[in-house]
Amino acid sequence: MAQTDAVHTTAFRDQVRRSGRAVLALLTGLVAGVLAVLLLVAWAVALVLSLVGIGIPLLLAVATVTRRFTAWERRRLGRVLDRLVSQRYREVPSPSMLDRFRVLVADTATWRDLAWVAVAATVGLALGGVVAYLALGAVNAITVPLWWWALPSSDPVTPLPGVVVTSWPRAALVPLVGLAYLAMLLCTPKIAHGYARWGERVLTPPRSVDLAERVDYLSRTRAEVLEAHGTELRRIERNLHDGLQARLVNVSMYLGLLDEVLAADHPGRMFAEQARGQTQVALTELRAVVRSIYPPILSDRGLVGALRTVAEECPVPCELVAESVGDLPAAVEAAAYFAATEALTNAVRHARPTRVRITVRRSPDVLTVQVRDDGFGGLEKMLATGVQGTGLAGIRTRLRAFDGAFAVTSPAGGPTEVTMELPCVW
Repeated sequence: MAQTDAVHTTAFRDQVRRSGRAVLALLTGLVAGVLAVLLLVAWAVALVLSLVGIGIPLLLAVATVTRRFTAWERRRLGRVLDRLVSQRYREVPSPSMLDRFRVLVADTATWRDLAWVAVAATVGLALGGVVAYLALGAVNAITVPLWWWALPSSDPVTPLPGVVVTSWPRAALVPLVGLAYLAMLLCTPKIAHGYARWGERVLTPPRSVDLAERVDYLSRTRAEVLEAHGTELRRIERNLHDGLQARLVNVSMYLGLLDEVLAADHPGRMFAEQARGQTQVALTELRAVVRSIYPPILSDRGLVGALRTVAEECPVPCELVAESVGDLPAAVEAAAYFAATEALTNAVRHARPTRVRITVRRSPDVLTVQVRDDGFGGLEKMLATGVQGTGLAGIRTRLRAFDGAFAVTSPAGGPTEVTMELPCVW
C-alpha cells in the first residue's frame, strides 16, 4: 500500500512539473503572440509599400526580423517536443537588394514563417491569454481568505469575474474555484504539446519539398565545389607553367652552357650531358602533367579556340562547327574539353574514320558537345552487352560529376555520334 502511494505521489509530482513547464511555454506563447501581431502589422505596411516600389528595403528588414522570431519559436517549440525543429533557408547568391528580394519571395520557408506568425498572433495569443487568466485567477482565488477582510466593507470584493465575497463562508468557498483552475492547468501539457506539433508541421517543410530543397542545396554546393576545384586547377597550372617549368628550362640552359665550355675529354662533360637529358625528360613529363591538370590553351583561347587547335592537329580531316559559348565556369570548360578530346581520340584510334566533325553549341543553361565520325561504328552493340572502353567510361564519369548527359549513337557500319551535355548555369 505504501509503495502504491509512493508511485502515485511520484506520478503526481511529474504531472505537476510537466504542467509547470507547459504553463511556462504557453505563457511565453502569449509574449510571442504580441510580437507576432506587431510583425503582421509590419508585413502589411511593407507589402503595401512594396507595391509602389519603395517598401522593398522595409520588406527585407521585416523578413529578417521574422526569421529571427521563428528561429526563437523553433527553439521554444523544440523544448516542448524534446527534439529539434528543422530550419533551412535558401542562400542568397549575391548581396544585391533585388537578388535578396527574389530569393525571399521564391523561398517557401518565408511563407511558412509568415503562416506561423499568423498562427502565433491568433491561436498562440489566445492560448497564452487563457493560461494567464487561469494562473492569475487561481492565485487570486486561493489567497482570498488572506486578504479580503482587510478591504473596506463598503467595497465589494470580486476576486474573479462574477464572484463577490461579502462573508467568510463565501471567502472559504472561493479557493475551491482556484483549485478548479489549477486542475485545468494540469491539462496544459497536452495542449502545449499539440500546439508545438502544429508549429512543427507549419515551420517544417513537407517531405517532398524538403527533399527538393536538399537536392537543390546539394546541387548548388557541389557546383560551388567544382567551380572552386576548377579555379584551383588553373592556379596550379599557372604555378607549374610559370614557376617550376621555367626553372627547369633555366637549368637545361645552364647545363647546355656547361656542356659547351667543358673540354671534349673533360670527365664532367658526360655527367652534364646526362643531366641535361634528364632535365629535358622532366620538362616533357611536366608539360604533360600541366596539360592533364588544366590545358594552358583553355586559359589562352577558351573552349572553342582550344578545340579548333585540336581539330587542326587531328591526324584525320576534322571539322569544327562552333558558335560563341560565352563565359563558362572553369570546371565545365575543362570537362567539356577533356570529354571532347577523349571522344575524338577514341574515334581516330578505333573507328578508322575518314572524316570527323566536332559540334559545339550552347543554350542558355546547357553546353552541348557532339563528336561525329564516319567510321565503321558498332558501339551500340558493344554498349548493349555492358562492355565499354576506358575512354567512354572516363567521359561518362567526368560528366556525371556535373549531372551531365552522355549519349552514343553508333549503329553497325556507322556513323558514330557521341553527344555530351553539361549544365553551364548554376
